[in-house]
Amino acid sequence: MNYQKAKGLYYLLFCVIIFIFYIPNCFADDTSLVECLYDSVFLDIKSDYTAETIIKQKLKFNRPGSVRYSSISESVNRYVEFSIIDIRYIFPDSQTIIIKDNDIETVSDFGSGFYSNSKTKIIHLPSTRTGAIAVISYKLKYKSLLYLPQFFRQKDMPTYNSYLEVKSKTPYKYFLSGNDFNVNENDSRLVLSAEMIPAYVSELHMPPVDSYRVVIRPDIIAYDDNQYSFQSWGDVATFYNNLSDGKMIPNNEITVLAQRLCKDAFNYTDSIKALFDFVRDNIRYVSVEIGRGEFRPLPAADVYRKRYGDCKDKSALLIALLSAVGIKANPALIAARDKPDVIISLPWPGYFNHVITAVDYQGDYLFLDATQLTCCYDHLAPSLRNRRALVCGTESFLDFTLTSPCDPGNQLDFTLVYKITPNGDFRCDVDLKLQKDPAFIYYSINHDKALDGILYTFMSGGSARLRSSGFQVEQIEPDCIEVSGHFFGELPKTQRSNRLFVNTLSPFYDYLKSYFNTKTRINPYLFDFNFNINEIIRIELSDAFKANTDSMVLAFNERSLQANLSLISDETGCVINKNFKLLDYTLSAERYNRFFEFLLIASQIPYNSIEIMPMDAK
Repeated sequence: MNYQKAKGLYYLLFCVIIFIFYIPNCFADDTSLVECLYDSVFLDIKSDYTAETIIKQKLKFNRPGSVRYSSISESVNRYVEFSIIDIRYIFPDSQTIIIKDNDIETVSDFGSGFYSNSKTKIIHLPSTRTGAIAVISYKLKYKSLLYLPQFFRQKDMPTYNSYLEVKSKTPYKYFLSGNDFNVNENDSRLVLSAEMIPAYVSELHMPPVDSYRVVIRPDIIAYDDNQYSFQSWGDVATFYNNLSDGKMIPNNEITVLAQRLCKDAFNYTDSIKALFDFVRDNIRYVSVEIGRGEFRPLPAADVYRKRYGDCKDKSALLIALLSAVGIKANPALIAARDKPDVIISLPWPGYFNHVITAVDYQGDYLFLDATQLTCCYDHLAPSLRNRRALVCGTESFLDFTLTSPCDPGNQLDFTLVYKITPNGDFRCDVDLKLQKDPAFIYYSINHDKALDGILYTFMSGGSARLRSSGFQVEQIEPDCIEVSGHFFGELPKTQRSNRLFVNTLSPFYDYLKSYFNTKTRINPYLFDFNFNINEIIRIELSDAFKANTDSMVLAFNERSLQANLSLISDETGCVINKNFKLLDYTLSAERYNRFFEFLLIASQIPYNSIEIMPMDAK
């Protein structure tokens, strides 16, 4: 099939599809559940490297909200203190409830004896009924400037009349994302304001759009009676090295454990894997962002004895175990997917909310994250891929694309076999195999949950019917999931009553359509991982039917984006092959749109609908 000729034939169809999907969206109700009518922050940085902020907000509930809007949470520890100034909830009939200190719930994040100073303060609002308003004013005192947050961060609600006033007796730098702020600056005060900050919208498996933010970073901070300057990324690495000094050294108990775990290892790689598997599987992960509790990890021996820890603790234990058998490794600070990009011009440890382990591996770094049970040795979870990390060694560096030298990539393999009976019924046997990145996303110890997610994503349009037709999980591991099953049906007739259509389902198209659709994606040119897809559809005809003898090939090949489709049919049946390769995390808008148009053409007849006829038909 000639691509240019096919392009013209399907141009009208393309316009119809755009009309169907786009025009109704123009009239969608975009009223937010909640609006922030004003958001004001007053920041006062003291000469002793402490600070106070007063935060004032007013929330309006337009429709009954979900649980996430029914409370306000703030994390505190020995460096951060929280106190109410005024919090009141105003019902639609103007009845007012004033919330006092004794109405605040205090939850210890980590249990007795483990980061005991790190707690969450929860202020519960009476309800989220339509027309109600919450007026909130509270103070945060920072005994260390290391805990200063980023301001004007986008929320999942629109925010009006944002205002930040900064007074400081300590030199500082600031960063504005974009030109959407009014700036008024003099020697004693900085005032930033924005009339409207739109809500961000989350996209599945992708970071939220978070373009509105203000970052204030003092030149010098005090932490644990020491002063630190963050003029370079080396200073940030030195800061973490100082805090973790002595915590990653193996004692006799850890040395004995490491040697026992590696006694059956044949090589360097086997030893790393054995130690990684132990920490991942035997040390319970207690979730906490660095900074909420302490930036300092617990000693490796304590983590092993307690059998639990957060990311930096598990990393400290893994580094100690590796060191015990002569393998060099360092902690790596990483900004996980739900954080905005690191600001290169403002070195600061607070950007990072996660710690993983960087192992010296054949002149490169092998990055390992022992906190997630869905991770395997040679692969990072999708949430950490393509993220910035600071390796804290003797020669620290900022790596911009976290990958693994052992990573063989990922793969999706789909096979569908249609068996047509003499009376025009069919049975389709399906096998779906997801390896590496896609498997991480759908992995669950609950097989039904994994099955539901896979069928919904890859067999959309018939998931309810398919689920009742014998689908089951054949294999489920963190890096490989295989689902198989079958479904039955009757073939629809064509306009010529003696002929039938075999309308094939295509996981290939269903999956790619979720990525190549500018109307449903927030950042359509960005991808959470690169991947390969292979799909084979075979139609096996009984002796009562035949298909036209035909062959067709359609291809798209532009550098990091490739697709090939072929169809071969004869009197005994039909075979349709589809394969796709994405070799980059980002595409240009032009290439993306060209492939989107190609995909519309490729998804039409005859690649998903084959006509069959009786053997005696002409």
